[in-house]
Amino acid sequence: MKFIKILLIFFVFNSCIKQEKVDIDIPIYRFDKEFSYTNPQNYDKHLAQIELKFPKFIDYYLSNHIAMINRNDSIKRDNILLFTSHSEVMLFQEKIDNHFPNVIEIAEINEAFGIYKYYFPENEIPKNVIFINAFGSFGIDLYNNNLIIGLDFYLGKENPMFNTVYDYLKNRYNEKFMIADAMEYWMSSEFIETHITHTFLDELIFKGKIMYLIKEFLPNKTIDVIFRFSEEELQWCETHEQNIWNEILKMDILYKSDESSYISFFHDSPFTKGMPKESPGRLGYWTGHQIVTQYMKNEGVGLLDLMNNTNSQDILLKSKYKP
Repeated sequence: MKFIKILLIFFVFNSCIKQEKVDIDIPIYRFDKEFSYTNPQNYDKHLAQIELKFPKFIDYYLSNHIAMINRNDSIKRDNILLFTSHSEVMLFQEKIDNHFPNVIEIAEINEAFGIYKYYFPENEIPKNVIFINAFGSFGIDLYNNNLIIGLDFYLGKENPMFNTVYDYLKNRYNEKFMIADAMEYWMSSEFIETHITHTFLDELIFKGKIMYLIKEFLPNKTIDVIFRFSEEELQWCETHEQNIWNEILKMDILYKSDESSYISFFHDSPFTKGMPKESPGRLGYWTGHQIVTQYMKNEGVGLLDLMNNTNSQDILLKSKYKP
């Protein structure tokens, strides 16, 4: 534990160097609040105002986040009013309102995307950040170049569904991970078109690149937040880095294209399959980042060059990664 605390302090100290960035101000919209105000008296006018700001977003939210199927306007009206007045939905919104009276994290989002825009001026940034009550669907989403954040996912123990969540996921229900989650989702969506992943190695390097970028764009965040691991999980990775790589080589999966053979390396799970039970899930994020970091040290290239190199084998070889 002492080691990991020293690592965290070192990471923060090194991250205090001034980062170049573009000044941006992404508008925010508290859809969660606005939608919760819908009632029989204001239904038509209220929803028309929301629709004017974000055309068709209400229908997207209904179908993609709360699985509400509406065959006609009458059924849609009944379903929406039933939803906004439902005791569990109101409890969720009450918890969100209390925990996030003002979503101050928007300042961090602006800073992160400002750095991102500096290094990737041709890339898009969110037109808006739309906060929603995702009601347990998923925490981060995109809609017409708008970044959607489900605030209920960042309530921690205040989330009414927290006790029903698998233990290995509970660490993720923390607001300190919100910006890292948002940056990962946005950049993964942005770069996936040029990074077609056919093999485990392709996925490993792609995830490593995204983690490397997040570390650059969130310079004031500690490394546990970047990876969304607990301190204990980070300690385990640091201690067993050589063993992790050796086991990956023994598993002979670097060039396999069957995702089922390595899915837990990149998805939340109790542990990474093929590794000890003490390992965290998503171990591929950590290992990929270590390879990419070594590549960047050896090659001395910039972030744009890193993302333009889509040859995962080339990056692995030039990294000379041997922990």
